Amino acid sequence: MKQVLIVILVLVGATLSVSAQKVSVGADPAVDVGKYKTYAWAKGVTSTNPIVHQIVVSAVDAELVAKGLTKVETNPELTVVVFGSQQADTQMSNPSWAPSLNSMSTGVAVGASSWLVTKGTLVVDISDTKTTNNVWRGTATDTLSEGPSGDKVKDAKTVEKPIRKAVKKMFKQYPHPNRK
Repeated sequence: MKQVLIVILVLVGATLSVSAQKVSVGADPAVDVGKYKTYAWAKGVTSTNPIVHQIVVSAVDAELVAKGLTKVETNPELTVVVFGSQQADTQMSNPSWAPSLNSMSTGVAVGASSWLVTKGTLVVDISDTKTTNNVWRGTATDTLSEGPSGDKVKDAKTVEKPIRKAVKKMFKQYPHPNRK
């Protein structure tokens, strides 16, 4: 009986560690991301749950303001957009400076490539408004893993804490993850 209990505890522990939130951050090594002072949100980006979208926007806004950036309505230096996959896997392309988010430190620029945004992933992309080049990206897995239930308020309450935690982890490494 004791062995069965130990096996169950190990399996539950393994399940929890597998579904633990993971955050990755990368920045274009050729750009001084810290030089930017203003930002705005991309226009026309919609979400299936506007309450969840607003939670993400307010969390990102708070972190950007804490980093010294100012949100503006006109002529921003940076444009922010978020992608999330709560219902199904989607495809997204990497910026040319980051063929894979795990190889940011190489600094080797190659052509853009696509990657799978798995269900439960939140991506925050920040681009230079003038050049439209992506300069910073934060990705968090297992953040939106609770699928939509049909009750948008309930869904938002379920993912609010993981979203805020993920965004806070991402922006601890802003502007550059490898520079102190």
